[in-house]
Amino acid sequence: MPKQRNLTGEAVIAAAITLVEQDGYGSLSISGLAGKLNVKPPSLYNHISGIDDLTRQLAAAVLSRMEEAVKTAAVGRSEELAIRAIAAGYRAFAINHPELYRAFTTAPSIDAGGKLGSLADTLRQVLTPFGLSYTDELNYIRIFHSALHGFVALESSGFFRSADIPAEESFSALVDSQILILNSLRGKCQ
Repeated sequence: MPKQRNLTGEAVIAAAITLVEQDGYGSLSISGLAGKLNVKPPSLYNHISGIDDLTRQLAAAVLSRMEEAVKTAAVGRSEELAIRAIAAGYRAFAINHPELYRAFTTAPSIDAGGKLGSLADTLRQVLTPFGLSYTDELNYIRIFHSALHGFVALESSGFFRSADIPAEESFSALVDSQILILNSLRGKCQ
């Protein structure tokens, strides 16, 4: 096996992303990743401390990609239209990258503060005109993310395939309910 010179941490994570998208999250292993990079497994330990570190770094990279997709969807929109765009961007990422989404949701904690990084920052910017208190804002962000994650997790598991109503219609109703919650909190500062 010829050695790949100048292996970087970024190259390791990029190869992990490719491996997961091609072969599924369940295929992620140190030896499989080393084979993908054409190096011996010990070479990876210059960039990761083990499989938990690899999955954590992979999840962080996936979160960064999700954040970019959500930001792109929200650009130029405000208030309710922005909420709908963020939800659509989140769902589209999960549908288009199911194995990466799985890596993000099943990896060891990458978000110790419970704030989901700049994904929450994007939502906070959109929430500003609603005048929420800090507590209501944080609760709403958690509820919104939980609703989106629950829907896309069930959808990806096939729960909505046999329904008489298309999943898209149910997703739209879910987002409508999130906007109703948000409007009920509007201007209610504590």
